[in-house]
Amino acid sequence: MTTDGTITLRSAARSHTGLVRKNNQDSGYAGPNFLLIADGMGGHAGGDVASAITVSRLADLDREPSGEDALEILRTSILEANDRICRGVAEQPELAGMGTTVTALLRAPGNRFALAHIGDSRGYVLRDGELQTVTHDHTFVQMLVDEGRITPDEAETHPQRSVVMKVLGDVGASPDLDLTLREAHVGDRWMLCSDGLTGFADVDDIARILAEVSDPDECCRQLIDLALAGGGADNVTVVIGDVLEGTVDTVQGSSVGSVHLNPKYAMIGMNTDADDGTDEPTTEPQPHYGNGDIPTDTVPLQTVSGSDKQEPTAEVVPPSQRTDSESSDRDAPAEEDDLDADDDEVEKRSYLGWIIAAIVIVAIAVGGFFAYNYVSNHYYLTNQDGKVTLYRGLDTTLGPIELSQLEDTTDIEVGTLNSFSQDRLRGSIQADSRDEADRIIENLRQEADKSGTVSGNVEDAASPSDPAPSPPSSQAVDPSDAITEESQ
Repeated sequence: MTTDGTITLRSAARSHTGLVRKNNQDSGYAGPNFLLIADGMGGHAGGDVASAITVSRLADLDREPSGEDALEILRTSILEANDRICRGVAEQPELAGMGTTVTALLRAPGNRFALAHIGDSRGYVLRDGELQTVTHDHTFVQMLVDEGRITPDEAETHPQRSVVMKVLGDVGASPDLDLTLREAHVGDRWMLCSDGLTGFADVDDIARILAEVSDPDECCRQLIDLALAGGGADNVTVVIGDVLEGTVDTVQGSSVGSVHLNPKYAMIGMNTDADDGTDEPTTEPQPHYGNGDIPTDTVPLQTVSGSDKQEPTAEVVPPSQRTDSESSDRDAPAEEDDLDADDDEVEKRSYLGWIIAAIVIVAIAVGGFFAYNYVSNHYYLTNQDGKVTLYRGLDTTLGPIELSQLEDTTDIEVGTLNSFSQDRLRGSIQADSRDEADRIIENLRQEADKSGTVSGNVEDAASPSDPAPSPPSSQAVDPSDAITEESQ
């Protein structure tokens, strides 16, 4: 229901590295006026830095709404965070290419919410027992679904399902944000999450936990348990806010994930002079060519004044006064010079052709080596005659050439797995190494032994072929214990 009184958010947030990743690139924030999720991208290039910078900058928005335009405040703040990420790359070039998704919910005047979104993190609202998606994924497969080229079910197993089209950060383009105003209804439950949850858990299971668990913090914990039970091969972060009338005891928000674990990352990009590396402004004038045209001459023309002109040092005989001997003497060397020049030109072209051919051959050889190395070290799991089957190579063909070969047929019956895992195996579950594939097989075997407990899916926006393996340790991992140690 709507209300004329003051509303606030009873909120909580939790984040977990997952069972496979070595570091947490997610960051999140939950407060009485503001919710935020940022899923860092770029792997070792600094996705954890990008998400930490973003949450650190935007957390200041968690305050009582003023009379200003909340959407404009949110848009401006996100653009400033984008600038800080780009300055961070200028300070530390090894971070080039880092970026992050952003989904943010800000309390606005008139009991409304300003919602900003870019990337493939998700925003949901549970209203009257029904879970509604309030964001639109900026991914390649979602674009194909929007154009009617594939169905939503086909998108779940599409090879490029984790290719993100829009993100915040060092991607060479200004952020194109989705900005909307939403009515606030008392009793609504808002949830923002990274794809570490939606990629591993069935939406019906998510909706059930959101509806049944009243405490936001406990609800976050159980949702992370759900993702870990589904494979946990990605960082997972959940932020929940319940819309209440009046105020709540919690007046200060909390940060989770990379921004909490690595507070020093939030300081990167704060130096506004990082672009030129000096404290002094550049005073040297730069050439201006107008209309963006670039001159074709790289050396400027030199103007010669009359006083600089040189007098001729030899008498010039007009052609009409030359004798036949003079003409032949002068013409013969000229013809010889022309022939020599032609020979030199042919020789240069011959050498150039050989050099180009050699470069092409080397490039093909190097490309072939890396392609063969990638294919021979890539694996995928699929459903073959009702069994979980392991193939080595790529799940595709190159004309008549098969790019994969049968590696192993396991004893795991696909029919004993939950429906979500069965759907994934109708396509293929990718693995970047044999060890990774073995962990996925072990995870599926444990799932089969449990005879269909919790379902899951696998994918990461920054790594298109992330698997859903079991925990790295040979001992069983209690997801609840793992979260207790790491989540904030």
